[in-house]
Amino acid sequence: MAFIITYLLGAASALLALLAARAVRRRPPALAARDRHLAELDGVTTELGEELAALAFDPTAPGVPAESVADYRRALDAYGEATQALTAGDTERANHALATARNALTRLDARTHGLPVPIDVSRAIRGRGAPAPDPHLHGRFAYSGDLHRTYLFPIDWPRPGRPAIVEMTSSGAGSTEFKAVSITSPEAPGDPLHVFVLNDTSRQRSYLPATSETAAPGPTHFEVSPWSPRTGKGSWSLRIRPIDDAIELDRECAGLGSEVLVHRADSPALLGIHIETERAWTVRYRCLKKHRRGERCPYTSMSAVMRGSSGALKSRPICGPGYLVVDAHDHAKWSLSISARPTPPGRLTGLRKRLGL
Repeated sequence: MAFIITYLLGAASALLALLAARAVRRRPPALAARDRHLAELDGVTTELGEELAALAFDPTAPGVPAESVADYRRALDAYGEATQALTAGDTERANHALATARNALTRLDARTHGLPVPIDVSRAIRGRGAPAPDPHLHGRFAYSGDLHRTYLFPIDWPRPGRPAIVEMTSSGAGSTEFKAVSITSPEAPGDPLHVFVLNDTSRQRSYLPATSETAAPGPTHFEVSPWSPRTGKGSWSLRIRPIDDAIELDRECAGLGSEVLVHRADSPALLGIHIETERAWTVRYRCLKKHRRGERCPYTSMSAVMRGSSGALKSRPICGPGYLVVDAHDHAKWSLSISARPTPPGRLTGLRKRLGL
């Protein structure tokens, strides 16, 4: 008798498990997508909570600006709002709360490091009665959205005061503009400082200069918008990475499409490229060498060192250490090479030779 009861209980458990599995498989796609989005937002919220717990900011310390205290409290309140929204299963409310918290922490970080403070765009736009779309957050430094409206959000620098790498993708027909703009007050025009354009379904990895590299105030926000009419659905994504993620160029490096590299050797060098493409391309260079007083360098900011409109084999001299950017179409195949070049003799060298020294 005990054996029969055990058998029946086991069969009932197996039947319940089978029915539950079928229910999961039959779950409508919209609900399944919502569950995945909730799980992702839960991870983002957990990451935000850990960031707030580790934040080295004391709102009670003497001399702390009132604006920083307000942003700190706004971040805490938004974090609490996000956790409540997740409990209620409200993805839109949770994403908006997370965007509010990220906006506040970005402003706080900018003040701490003496950078231009980005205006709280969402609050400014709401004050004028206009909608303020928030990008979807995928953890810190990662954003996405659709291609039927314009997004504006603050730049969260991975290494404040240093340049960064931006990885951008777009899918769908038409062109998408990623503009780095400076908006530090409601009256600021938001003129673009750097513009990256992606066509149709493509990707790009490029260099975002630090605030110290520009004569005007550095970029504070990214504005992402469709640049030309689109058909059907489309989406975009953007991730900001530290400049430390640049690929090392020691002797030779091969790649596809756009890329950011760094060369560290301190001696003058000859930079070469072999590229296979039918589209326009550019190689840009920013010198990191500490030049002597009086030495002129045309590459103190990121500038074009080589360019072309099709496949080519070219070379140009560079000062030595620095960041390099290859701007090319997704399917362009290229190989960069670097080799040391002799230092040109100075005046003293020629004088020593004539004197036999």
